[in-house]
Amino acid sequence: MKNYVLVILILLISIQMSAQDQKQKLRGPVWIAHSANTDVLGISLAAFPEDSPKEGELVRTYGMRVEVFLLSPFYFIAPGSPISNSNEVYDDKMLKKTSLQVYGINLSTGTYQEIDNFGLSITGFIHYSRKNYGISLAGVTNEIENGNGLIAAFGGNAVYEGNGIMMSTVWGNSSIRFNGLQISGFNSIIESGSGVQIGLWNTAKNFKGIQFGLWNTNDKRSFPIINWQFKKV
Repeated sequence: MKNYVLVILILLISIQMSAQDQKQKLRGPVWIAHSANTDVLGISLAAFPEDSPKEGELVRTYGMRVEVFLLSPFYFIAPGSPISNSNEVYDDKMLKKTSLQVYGINLSTGTYQEIDNFGLSITGFIHYSRKNYGISLAGVTNEIENGNGLIAAFGGNAVYEGNGIMMSTVWGNSSIRFNGLQISGFNSIIESGSGVQIGLWNTAKNFKGIQFGLWNTNDKRSFPIINWQFKKV
């Protein structure tokens, strides 16, 4: 018990010191997630997605972020995927400083902004974030720029770059670069990757691993049932 108390005290002190260095305000146990330059220790409440990240307006949640946005079911009408369409765009997003970070649980009807999640993210409809390290569960789709851990959705998943496990239904798993396990009706690695693909149709470029499915395609060959490539091109 004493060890737990000590860990909590160290965490509080480190957060306070970090807040002072960056002129952050420390708030809790419940606060508004739209308050700029704020560290929320406890629960932060959000009612709508933020615009593009604003330099110097960092909002961090240590605990749980709860977002209820009434228009979340209509995210699917957005014109195209928010995932980066080139390495240049992706690298630019990764170099920028995000203004939204969650350390703990992100619970949302729909997350659709360049947010960094470290822990567990549960989204009712569509989930889009810049980074998601841990577990991301979505009712419709996950779209993540950089995802590491478990990425699962009832519909489909898309990551630009990731490591871990991707699981979805017939909408499939799509990635530019991915290392790990993909399970779905359709699995795709567009640029490079390694690991295992299990699905009805699997395709991968510059791939090192094994594919199980009705039809499997890699740089070496196309085979039904099982395919393999143990050396990248």
